Amino acid sequence: MSLLELFVAVLLTGVALLNAAVPLAAWARSRDGRFALVAGGNLALATLGGLWTWGQLPGNPPPYTEVQLPVLSIVLVAVFLGLAATLWPRHV
Repeated sequence: MSLLELFVAVLLTGVALLNAAVPLAAWARSRDGRFALVAGGNLALATLGGLWTWGQLPGNPPPYTEVQLPVLSIVLVAVFLGLAATLWPRHV
């Protein structure tokens, strides 16, 4: 267990949940299925981050929750790019 891996897993979970909020709000307003798909993808990444967080906690987590820092970093970059794409202002 590494504190850095735990921090990155918690950060991944939080950013993915934050990134799901904007598309969910847009879906609630417009009922456009594309927003639901983007929110669903982010909720799946948040679930993955939650599993990886569980794997870094003390105790005896299942083997499928183990992850290494390079994999966490790649997924975190993907989540931040998704957040940037969601928050980028639209040119009309």
